[in-house]
Amino acid sequence: MNVKHEKVSDQMQELVIEIQKSDYAENVEKSLKKYRRDAAVPGFRKGNAPMGIITKMYGKNALVLEIDRIVNENMNKYFEDNNIKYIFEPMPVESKTKADFDNPQDFVFTYEYALRPDVKIDYKSIPSVVDFKIVPDDSEITNYIKQLRERHGKYVNPEEIAEDDSVSADFGGEKEAFFFIRDLKDDAKKKFIGKKLNDKVKLDMRKAFSTDNKFALAFNLDVKNLNDTDNYKYDMVVKRIGRIELAELNEDFFKNAFPEGNVKNEKELKDEAKSVLEKQYAPESERMFMNSAIETLLDNVSVEIPDEFAKRYIKTVQKDMTAEQLATNFDSYKRSFQWQILETALVEGEDVQVSRADVENYFRDFFMKNYFGNFNPENVKDQVDKIVQQSMSNQDYVKNAYDTLYDQKLISVLRKKMNIEHKEGDFKAFIDQISENSTKTNEKDEEAKPKKTTRKKTTAKTEAKNEETTATVEEKPKKTRKTTKKTDKE
Repeated sequence: MNVKHEKVSDQMQELVIEIQKSDYAENVEKSLKKYRRDAAVPGFRKGNAPMGIITKMYGKNALVLEIDRIVNENMNKYFEDNNIKYIFEPMPVESKTKADFDNPQDFVFTYEYALRPDVKIDYKSIPSVVDFKIVPDDSEITNYIKQLRERHGKYVNPEEIAEDDSVSADFGGEKEAFFFIRDLKDDAKKKFIGKKLNDKVKLDMRKAFSTDNKFALAFNLDVKNLNDTDNYKYDMVVKRIGRIELAELNEDFFKNAFPEGNVKNEKELKDEAKSVLEKQYAPESERMFMNSAIETLLDNVSVEIPDEFAKRYIKTVQKDMTAEQLATNFDSYKRSFQWQILETALVEGEDVQVSRADVENYFRDFFMKNYFGNFNPENVKDQVDKIVQQSMSNQDYVKNAYDTLYDQKLISVLRKKMNIEHKEGDFKAFIDQISENSTKTNEKDEEAKPKKTTRKKTTAKTEAKNEETTATVEEKPKKTRKTTKKTDKE
């Protein structure tokens, strides 16, 4: 056995693994004996077939598996022992590989790999990134408080229809529709407001609603099966009127709405509403900040990528990609690869790991806030724990939670290291800021920014996945790596 390293260029390297017959013969023989014990060969009792027949049947497969094991173990050991950090997957150099599995003697496997570039990030010289805080306006705060008062209000049946009411109305015989006045267009609202029980309203009801979905829901129809030539004109007869009387802002309201006692008066209620709305807006702000930070880093930090090797890697991973597709999309792929390398440099030495406990706490906090907010946590603990464990068994949910938590930690690192320009304003001002960022990006270049879905977690690990982190451009070779194209076919 001999493992040699050869330098091709500053970034490109080759690893040569020379395997003699003595390195694999004994283990191949052991494998064939195992095959023999289990082989059912016609004309022979199980386990008694001649070794010549067993070798003919299984010899090549046993050899391929053993050679693959030797190559992978020695390659991984070389990278670990020499602390080599590389990008992409090492790939075989066919012209420098000697492997004849039909007449096995000595083997020579040559792999080409690219060293991970040493990235230096001078944060002081990088332009600042806007971190925009969305502040809810007075109307949003008022509407939030109204919704909270509705939630704790009293359901009544008034005599006349008002703008915030719900209506049950007969149409077409004994059929009944249920809808909210707010879901109607303004002209249709005027037709219903002020009407009393048993009053009639004749309308093209599909045109009356603000959307087809709301119309279909009101009349219990499948929106996909609506007849485009039918206006659904009905004589509507009002049968029930429903209204939520807003809860008064008194001691009982504050006690019921905020059992923890953190809100006791109208001023504290407005402060709480403002805080809740700001938290709801936070993901939008964080997404914009992270995208802007990624773009700024990519535009201002040099990351060398060996283009031809990268193209070869992409074609190996995506075998159905045409040369034309690769040429069209390569700049986007390259930018995504560069971000992965930058991300590794960015988070080095930082705590960006996400554990199973982190994911469980994320689910628990979500369900408590959105479904059990008005309950004593101790009284619903067992129920919430059960829901959390159900969520943990869904790998899609776990992955989404993991990505969210990881991005939160990455954003914290970016905020700590990047130059930041703090801004705040309402949602319209936020949209204007996004437009401004997009304009600046388009002026710089037309390259697509790396999609979040292509970015792998380069250093973070998660217990929640119960497996090793997905292989990325800088991780070690996969254990399933095959030695030659011929081997792939075996």
